[in-house]
Amino acid sequence: MNRFIISIFFIFLTISGFAQQPFVGRTIGAIPHSADANNYQIQVGAFRDRQNAERSFERIRQASMNPSYEQFQDFTRVVVKGISAGDVPLYLERLRSIGFNDAIIRIDAERQIAVTLPPAALREVANRVVRIGETRSLTDLVTDRNVTSWISSTPSVRIDANGNISGQSIGNSYIRINENEYISIAVVPNEEFYILPESETALLPANTRTSSSSSDNITEYRSEPTYRLAYRFNNRNESRGASGTNGGIDILGRGSGYTWLLTTFMQGGWFYDLNGVQREMVNGLQRGSNGVTLTIKPEFVYDKGVPYLQLRHLLHNTNNFPVTEQKFGASADVMIHNNDDASVILTPYGAYMTDSRTNPSIELMLICLSGNGITPVSTLWLGGWMGGEHLNYIYNDAREDVHGIDSAIGFSYQNINLNPGETKEFIIRFTLARNED
Repeated sequence: MNRFIISIFFIFLTISGFAQQPFVGRTIGAIPHSADANNYQIQVGAFRDRQNAERSFERIRQASMNPSYEQFQDFTRVVVKGISAGDVPLYLERLRSIGFNDAIIRIDAERQIAVTLPPAALREVANRVVRIGETRSLTDLVTDRNVTSWISSTPSVRIDANGNISGQSIGNSYIRINENEYISIAVVPNEEFYILPESETALLPANTRTSSSSSDNITEYRSEPTYRLAYRFNNRNESRGASGTNGGIDILGRGSGYTWLLTTFMQGGWFYDLNGVQREMVNGLQRGSNGVTLTIKPEFVYDKGVPYLQLRHLLHNTNNFPVTEQKFGASADVMIHNNDDASVILTPYGAYMTDSRTNPSIELMLICLSGNGITPVSTLWLGGWMGGEHLNYIYNDAREDVHGIDSAIGFSYQNINLNPGETKEFIIRFTLARNED
């Protein structure tokens, strides 16, 4: 029995039609709260055959809804746009009543709430995370400060006259407390674990982009809606930092005042190696000469309210015979903020870089040894850049703290066996820690 799946995951349906079968009512993700100020769209299919798309379009139009088409690669999507959060359940029921038993809900990017950034003249004095539906007080953050107002910059956060905030929708906001100072607020999901739909991933606001984040053949950085983490795949023909022209994945973390902090030297990113051969990446895909491919799929997840950039590594055997003793890994000439000699500290969950010169201090965490959903690495190497020699240590193991040198990190997975056509998944995470949250 098909179930009516209400999903805010950005999954591209490849079916060419829908069977009209009973509704069971399973929900994946969450229907938006009626107080959410964003508009939404509902996708009922993605069709290779244009005629199937046209038939679905006409059924929806005859039901007095206003459908439209979106083109994605070889697929024609049929969507209904401009739906208020409170009307989403009504539209889902109307679509079900005319035979659509599958649907995808996502924020209507054309009508998404714009993030209001604080004026440059304002100074950030603190930051706090709040979950949707949660209420927290800010009064403990403003001891001995001159508070003349409690003003929220976006509908993501409501605040009362006593400094109590409540999270309304995923996103970033700031609370202005006087003419010179503000408090940053990040609103995260209230689920214990939540995967952010790709469609809700936002480009960085124009005045927060780094000077090299937009040019020909370079993918813009993608950021989760609280603007605390971002990533991009570099242009594989662009020489950046110590990683050369590998097209590796680069990661940014947001620091104080909405400034973006580098985590790799010159934004070179993480240089990947497959079976002992350093590989260029094309949008996260590498091909090996032995018929094995490695794909890196980044996604933003929230685990108990904390945002992470999760990297899913998919190792796939395209051969019609088994392969053994496969290995892959990555290395980066790491830095944090402007500190290329940032200390790297070993922990039970992996390692973190810390820059004690900032106030509050910044820590970028690599979770690769233990943690929810993590695939423990075979090796973790902490060491120095050494003029690029760090790339030769991807498959080595060295788990001692690094201080006072141009630091580097490497990790690997080894001794992997794959049957014909088999794919295995390996997951690590990054996150930014700052102040209390």
